[in-house]
Amino acid sequence: MEKARLRTSPEDALDAQIGYNLRRASALALNDFAVEMTDAALRPVTYGMLALIAERPGIRAAELCRLLGMKSANMAPLLAELEERGLVERDDHAGDKRVQMLALTRAAREAMPGWRQQVRRHEDRFLHRLTKKERATLLRLLRLIWTDED
Repeated sequence: MEKARLRTSPEDALDAQIGYNLRRASALALNDFAVEMTDAALRPVTYGMLALIAERPGIRAAELCRLLGMKSANMAPLLAELEERGLVERDDHAGDKRVQMLALTRAAREAMPGWRQQVRRHEDRFLHRLTKKERATLLRLLRLIWTDED
């Protein structure tokens, strides 16, 4: 016996919901990123950490957490992993030993241009259906959702 279908309006259909579409796009992006970055053994979060440290050598761990929207409890094991892999160095701040300044190791600095190229390749593949203008619009709209700027 077949159950009767609930009638839903077009705006209530699953594929019309923003959250559903964001999750689907995110899953596709994460899977493709994983394939692209397999050899580097980087995940989006660890790549993001390395990219920000590269952009801001000497960044404090607390600032890295803030910029990435992470809790320090979640960041600590990831920093330890990157340090063990020889990608990140931690130095105590001269004025306050509780503060850790972060920098990429020489190996990571040398690898970063290749990793950036891989991420660009991933984004080009993932966003191939969008024009340059549509990509810029998507980026602007996504930033509107998660940033605190008004």
